[in-house]
Amino acid sequence: MKVNKVKSTILVGVIMAMFIASAVAVDPVQTDAVDSFFTLVAKTNSGGVRPDYLNFLKQHCARIGINVDVIVQDWPTFVGELIAFRNFDICYVALTGGGADPDFTGVYDENGSLNLFGYHTDMDFDPALGTGKNEWYMRQGNLIMPPDSEERVQHYWDWEQYLMDKILPCQPTFAPKSYVATWANLNGYNISDGVIQSWGKMSWTGTHSGQIRTDEIVITDAAWSDLNPLFQDDSSSSFISGATMDPLIYYDADLSVWPHLAESYAMLNDTTLQINARDGIKWGVDPDGLFTDEYFSIEDVYFTLFAWKYLSNDKQVYDWIEDMEIIDEDSMIVYIDGNPDTIENDPYAPFLPSVSLNILPEHYLNQTQDVAGLPDVAHSSWNTFATNCFGTDLFEIDTFTEGVETVLSVKSDNWKLNTTITSDPDLNFVERFGDFSGGLTQLRVRIIPDVQTALLEFEAGKVDIEGATTYPEKRDEYILDPDFDVQSDTTFYFGFFGYNMRPVRPVIGSYDPAPNDPSITKGLAIRKAISYALDRVEINNVIHRGEYTLTDHPIYLKMGIWCNPNIIRYNHDLDKAREYMTKAGYVISDTTPGFGFWITLSSLMAVAVASVYIVKKKK
Repeated sequence: MKVNKVKSTILVGVIMAMFIASAVAVDPVQTDAVDSFFTLVAKTNSGGVRPDYLNFLKQHCARIGINVDVIVQDWPTFVGELIAFRNFDICYVALTGGGADPDFTGVYDENGSLNLFGYHTDMDFDPALGTGKNEWYMRQGNLIMPPDSEERVQHYWDWEQYLMDKILPCQPTFAPKSYVATWANLNGYNISDGVIQSWGKMSWTGTHSGQIRTDEIVITDAAWSDLNPLFQDDSSSSFISGATMDPLIYYDADLSVWPHLAESYAMLNDTTLQINARDGIKWGVDPDGLFTDEYFSIEDVYFTLFAWKYLSNDKQVYDWIEDMEIIDEDSMIVYIDGNPDTIENDPYAPFLPSVSLNILPEHYLNQTQDVAGLPDVAHSSWNTFATNCFGTDLFEIDTFTEGVETVLSVKSDNWKLNTTITSDPDLNFVERFGDFSGGLTQLRVRIIPDVQTALLEFEAGKVDIEGATTYPEKRDEYILDPDFDVQSDTTFYFGFFGYNMRPVRPVIGSYDPAPNDPSITKGLAIRKAISYALDRVEINNVIHRGEYTLTDHPIYLKMGIWCNPNIIRYNHDLDKAREYMTKAGYVISDTTPGFGFWITLSSLMAVAVASVYIVKKKK
């Protein structure tokens, strides 16, 4: 009887609290919303989850008195909105593709073609700099040499902090993850490093179901089309060429830069780069068997840079090369000019990633020249190389069966197996690449472009490493299955709510001083309020099962060392959001309709529960 009586008391208390709350509430449906001060227009494209993001934005902004009109458009219309009409206050968009250099010129600078935010130097003009401070940061970043120096890293950290604190053109959201499943008896694989860099660390402990060989790794991919890096445009082709050819310098997963085929590289001054070739590295045997004892030299570096600048599909990427000169049998000079329109050579710090390219065999591809003095691409060697490439890296193409597989074999005389070379302390080789003691000799790349078929082959044990991003339900199965391991890695993807800061947007783009904090503009105060009001954790949990990585940087989170570890973070904080609304002149007080209801309901519920507790104690 006492239990029933307590239950009845609880029920009565709750009903009374709800009844009293409903009597004072203006809007009993949206319990945490307040009356709106103004309305903003938010736009994105249809398809996928972006409309859902804007619906969450609408809910979260309602809590601080901002009404949001959500407009979803087809992709062509939305693109036109971003680059031409710009009739929005907030948009949701993403950048993809990534890169190795933090220069985001074109996105956040005043005249950038992707400056959808409307940044203008009037927003932060500094008389001493003669331009906006953000604009200065971006220009200066391209002038700091060496391009991978600590000074340049710190410069971009400072820029990121300034941009996100003093300008705030966007609120970053998520970086999706990619997932890879492996059989549990495979040791040493790292999804961030990939199969090639993990090779020297991998080994098998026994065999798994369906496995035939323990000296082999089997993966899947789509069919490759052109194995010459100068002309290829698909990842399947670049994977095969990347397994057979070495880059001049090497970027690890965190984008730290290491010498590789270049024993060293150094800036003699801000516009002069010296490259020194590593000795003792042997070329693989060409498919024609014409050259059997060739070694990598500085002529290969010169030829490769020349071919990229004058023959490749990406000639424009090498406009920074003003001239080149071989100075001795091991060294060459590259003269840099970041602005050909000026008389003097100008620095160009973003050049370094374009030097991280696969080095081509000059002795094989430069057998003849055309009438213009360029390598003769009509020579038969070029056609052969496009279907049977070779280089200085660990692998050579063993066999290729069209539509079935490509088999790569480890070259026994490869330099990565030569401790005389790899003991160079500047390489930190064993820690980065392993000691190659796992006994692996062959990489089999099966051509299975259909993801479902590839997963079935993986489950049958006919594939050892397989992507598991597309089907999360399969991934869940693998995580729970002791026969499998699942790894994840952040992708080169940067999604964000973009703010239109143009003064034609009278609230979010206002340049006027904030009424209650003249040290910032009213528009910046509103942008900060929205950023703090957004609950990205809730969005991630509801839409992405909590699997996406939250990001706070105005660049790709995947850019590792370039991301400021102490960047300002607009984590969900309604108190902060209301504080900035107050600074902007919009005070949310205890008497604001809706706000009071939420407080009243919470208080009454607490009183009701407390009353029941007292009654129960007395009984």
